[in-house]
Amino acid sequence: MSRTLLGALIGLVAAFSVAAEEPLLERQYLTGTWNGVRPLLSAYGLEPYFTYTATMWPNLAGGRATGVRFNGYLDFGFEIDLAKLGTWEGLGFHADFHWWQGGRPTNELVGGLPAMSLSDWEAAATFRVFNLYLRQAFDVDRLVLKIGQIAADTDFMVSRYGGIFLNAGMGPLPFENLKDAAIYPLAAPGFFASARPLPWLTTRFGAYTGDAGEDVAGNHGFGWALGNHAGYTFFSEIAAAAPVERLPATYTLGGIYDTGGLAQSGTREERRADYELYLMVDQALTTNDHGEPVIGAFASLGGSPQDVGNVVSINAAAGLTLFGPVPSRPQDVLGTAVSLARFTQDFQQHEAVVGTPVGHGQTVLEVTYQLAVAPWLVVQPDAQFFFAPAFSRRDAYALGVEMAVIF
Repeated sequence: MSRTLLGALIGLVAAFSVAAEEPLLERQYLTGTWNGVRPLLSAYGLEPYFTYTATMWPNLAGGRATGVRFNGYLDFGFEIDLAKLGTWEGLGFHADFHWWQGGRPTNELVGGLPAMSLSDWEAAATFRVFNLYLRQAFDVDRLVLKIGQIAADTDFMVSRYGGIFLNAGMGPLPFENLKDAAIYPLAAPGFFASARPLPWLTTRFGAYTGDAGEDVAGNHGFGWALGNHAGYTFFSEIAAAAPVERLPATYTLGGIYDTGGLAQSGTREERRADYELYLMVDQALTTNDHGEPVIGAFASLGGSPQDVGNVVSINAAAGLTLFGPVPSRPQDVLGTAVSLARFTQDFQQHEAVVGTPVGHGQTVLEVTYQLAVAPWLVVQPDAQFFFAPAFSRRDAYALGVEMAVIF
């Protein structure tokens, strides 16, 4: 964290924390209600948020190099309920921004695949405008429409139980094949719709420009291109919930189609038309007396049958999460998961020619503990084991910690 940013954050705490606030560890936000300003803004439809995440990643052995990297991630934005300002019901506006600070420890220390990075926040060290869109909901979110600058993985490939893990391979599926798609860390112009025709069935569809730009420091969020020359990327999902008399579960079948277009990031070759298919399962294994999950499991499987121009042929992840592992700490979460990717022959041959052989694939095992210190503070010790990381071929053992503060 830079001294300037640290000073600004301390200043915010000093400015907004007052004696009348709730006890520090019981507040929803570190800075409290801003002496009554926050609920007043909410009454007029404005919901701002400000989160800072600090990470420390030591690589203990193997990989490219041993050492420690410190990084920071600033995420802030706001939601406006335009109905409270006099427009029609269900209309809203969302804006968020982010700033990754530091290097890329997965590349520098581990030599791993970017789509399976130590932290799913890893990106070029720059400030970016991210999501900017209008949202219209009908019949209490039974039908939702969005239009604007949108990251597809905000709405697609979301796992309830996989979301607690820090490695990117445990979250949205690590499709290295979609290099220029509108997925984190870059959003792009697009349209999204979701519908719930039945209480247990949800369908989603999204269409975005196929060229969201490159993840480089000079791209502050508007490096995308439009038109047929840029191509288009389409996402779709159908998700079914388990019957209410059974343990809570969601089963999702999804697909992605890229029409091809402008040159891929870092190459001079045009993108080929490409498609991906994936299946995701979130399953509660046990619940408490209130029907809330105690042990949850997730699994995902996806891939593309096309070899030429692609990186990943198949990828999979699976894991278990235990909620409230210590009786006196019901908000804590313990989890373990594994993710693997298998490379296409085309990618293996390409890397062999340029002198960086990558082998057949990469596997990551993660063990994590999410410690809920306060509603506004989560500290998460984390251990990750990389087996045959793509660009070093030496097993790596990283032991880190992430701290997220909600201001």
